[in-house]
Amino acid sequence: MNVGKALFEILSTDAGITAICSTRVYPEIADQDAALPFIVYKVSDINPSGTKSGSSSLDTARVDVYCVADEYGDAMDLSDAARTALDRVGGTYNSVAIQSIDFDTADVEYDQDQRAYIAESTYNVRVLRVGQAPDVTISPLNLLTVEEADGDPTGAVNKLVVSNGTLTIAGNTATIDTSGADVQYHDRYSTEAETERSGATATLEIYYTARPDGDGYAESEVSDVGETDTINRTLFYSDKFQADPDTAGDWTEYTTQPADNATFATAKAALLAGLNDTDATAETRGTLPLSLKMVRTTTAVSTDLLLDTYTGSTAAFSVRKLSKDYTGYCMRVRRASDDAEADIGFDSNGDLDTSAIATHCGASAGYCSVWYDMSGNGNNVTQSAEGSQPQIYNGTAVITENGKPAVDFDGTDDFFDIDNTGYDIGNLSSFFVAKSNNASASQDMGLSLSGSTGNKRWYAPYINGGNFNFGYSSSTTAITTSADTNQHIFTAIAGTTLGSFEAFLDGSSLGTALRTTGVDTAQATGIAYFFTGFYGEISVQEVIIWNADQSNNRTGIESDIDTYYTIPGM
Repeated sequence: MNVGKALFEILSTDAGITAICSTRVYPEIADQDAALPFIVYKVSDINPSGTKSGSSSLDTARVDVYCVADEYGDAMDLSDAARTALDRVGGTYNSVAIQSIDFDTADVEYDQDQRAYIAESTYNVRVLRVGQAPDVTISPLNLLTVEEADGDPTGAVNKLVVSNGTLTIAGNTATIDTSGADVQYHDRYSTEAETERSGATATLEIYYTARPDGDGYAESEVSDVGETDTINRTLFYSDKFQADPDTAGDWTEYTTQPADNATFATAKAALLAGLNDTDATAETRGTLPLSLKMVRTTTAVSTDLLLDTYTGSTAAFSVRKLSKDYTGYCMRVRRASDDAEADIGFDSNGDLDTSAIATHCGASAGYCSVWYDMSGNGNNVTQSAEGSQPQIYNGTAVITENGKPAVDFDGTDDFFDIDNTGYDIGNLSSFFVAKSNNASASQDMGLSLSGSTGNKRWYAPYINGGNFNFGYSSSTTAITTSADTNQHIFTAIAGTTLGSFEAFLDGSSLGTALRTTGVDTAQATGIAYFFTGFYGEISVQEVIIWNADQSNNRTGIESDIDTYYTIPGM
């Protein structure tokens, strides 16, 4: 049995191997003073394929190949070179007829005594004991014609070994149809790979899987032409062969991912780099079995909202999302039947999630106990007293004004207190979207931000005597206009840019007043509330406050508000 002779010729003459270890290839045992790196191979087991009528004409030998080096990378490089030289090889070497060599297993360990890394690989070597290796030629129709082992075209064909495919024997000629056969390592499982790729729930552009006897690759690039959303190509690996793309627990994301809108080619290169044993990005290091996948998704490009365009607000409450980067809730709703509370966010359109409110409240009334601040300053307004909480749900549906949700204050005792610490009525802007439910009310407060102590009033608006009154500084009625029960934008601004205090109704100026500075923090202020006994019978949809003069931005802010609420008077 001369399989060792054949292996010596293959290993010692291969350019990839000699470039690393020269001709230091040893059968059974290395020279005592052999320099590193080197290869030792051993024939550990031989299995003849004998028959009842004769001895074996084909033996299978198990061969262990040890690649020894003082550096881990050198050992692995040498092992890869040996595999390239041996795997799927056939032919005559040193007069030994090799039918095929198949890679089987691999392992690596560190020998403390030798202070060396040893990469061990095993191969199954099929050796023809008589004659020479078969002559194989490609025939038409993707057929292989194989002659007898001894090359003599006469006589019967006694034995022919094939791996897969359809075998036809006619006289002295054997023909193998390989159109569906697995006859090589690469793409051996391409059909299975495509089945996994195309059958995945997500959009898989690439699926790759491999084990010692073969691999499979499938890809289907999705065109990026005309895509306006952000393209995400996410890379995953699994330590399983033919891992199910839909079983999330079998997959791990690569540590480093392609940038947003990376091209297919760029992302593909990053995915396959995970197979490189010197690239630990995917932490696979090429260890079999494995599977890789590349998932393509798109994310809608975030559109700037009101607070993204007009930054720096002090407090902001609304029934719509005001900042694209805000990730919190809109409000907390108490269910009247059992007082259970739930935080309610926004739906996919950025509107108050009315479905979530209906689910929470059912047939019970719902009341707002917290209205969350979207300015980023944490200035939430809260009402712990159940009897003073404004209503948002009437037991059947969310309360609305002009088709949008509204927080309904009863004018008796419902209110939200606003902490006005740090405010200055000489440098302040407030935008208030609301509807009075009693135009003839007496002393109804819509929004107050500063009290009357020291003549530091800011009422915007205060409903009294059939008028919308804008109270400022020393006057409760600094600016007035007739009241009604329509939905409006009430705007009040003071600052050095404006040079005065000015009030607006639905974008139209109502007049100005002499600007003063300071703030009254002694008297409580808030939404539908001032001090003691001043409440508002009013439905509120949006309150935005800037501790700054927003006169230059006023028309833009009001236009944004009108676009959403469709204010009748705009």
